[in-house]
Amino acid sequence: MPVLAFRALATLVIPSLASAHGGLTIPPPRNNYRNHNPFNLTKDASQGAAGHAGGACAGDECLWFSEGCWTGCPTCSATMPKVGNYYGTPNCADFEPLEPTLPEAFRTWNIGNPSRKGDWTRWHPWRAPGRAPVLDPCGTAGGYSKPQGGGGETPAGAKQGALGSELPPLQGERTEWLAGDTVEVGWMVGANHGGGYLYSVCPKGTPLTEECLQAHPLPFVGANHTIRYLDGRGQRVIAARDVDEGTLPAGSAWRLNPIPACNCDKGFDCARNDTTSEGGARLAYADGEQPTPKGFDCPTGTQAPVPFDYGYGQQVWSLADPKAPDNALWVIVDRVRAPAAKGDYVLRWRWDAEQNPQVWTHCADISVV
Repeated sequence: MPVLAFRALATLVIPSLASAHGGLTIPPPRNNYRNHNPFNLTKDASQGAAGHAGGACAGDECLWFSEGCWTGCPTCSATMPKVGNYYGTPNCADFEPLEPTLPEAFRTWNIGNPSRKGDWTRWHPWRAPGRAPVLDPCGTAGGYSKPQGGGGETPAGAKQGALGSELPPLQGERTEWLAGDTVEVGWMVGANHGGGYLYSVCPKGTPLTEECLQAHPLPFVGANHTIRYLDGRGQRVIAARDVDEGTLPAGSAWRLNPIPACNCDKGFDCARNDTTSEGGARLAYADGEQPTPKGFDCPTGTQAPVPFDYGYGQQVWSLADPKAPDNALWVIVDRVRAPAAKGDYVLRWRWDAEQNPQVWTHCADISVV
């Protein structure tokens, strides 16, 4: 079994909750500013009913990402497309259209292209997993070249545009895996952008590049996710879906984000006469699930069946009902196969979005013994 050591600092940094996106949680990443314990909770009044120092976006980790990363672009633009992140066209230099490589059965957004805008995600990262460029293998601070409200703010302890690959390992942390063992990794959804993800490693002493990480993907073990709650309610198991067709590295198995957003282009604030979607009430709640909390209804259904209570939505971190447990505080835990060779590695989680031309990449440090 893996040996994991989580040592919280005396003072934990309260994260920004502005349009949080998502972040590597197990093991704690370098991007997690001084906030080592992903399972620490707080009821600080300034954080609302579901205040949490170690929940979604702990240490502002979810503000480290790459923006303007279209398939067919040699680099990311780090700027907002002219008509926004949904319908914008590639704003990079030397764009060469790349047809989607992802099988249609693994779409997570605008499935079947019912939108009046047509197939508007066709050049977004998840449509060709692993082929979109990134600004940095471990993410950049704020994602955009200049701070941007609504999710492009400068993370705590960093300068806008700082490179995640240049961050030092977290002090006071040591994560050990047994060579070849089945080990746990996990991430949290802040603002849900669909898509899917992959874990990989790069041996320390080797330049930390996208090429190195692509050369060492970690295979998933088993066919399930574990949803682990952070408020002590335990955990539950749900089915996972993997795709290894049309992915990069060739044949690597990427895992779908299991959390569906509402079934409209925005993924939230849907209406039956929504002007940006013709999807209608195709999918509603899974059997036995409860309706969404007041203010977060999905009148046009969800992009896919809801896998568990409160396991849906766009701004997942904000769904908790003040009168209910912290329903939104959970980690998507998976099992992967540890490297067979002993040594020190940088672990990388990469999440390719389908809703937006964005990629999240966070890095952590592990020792294989």
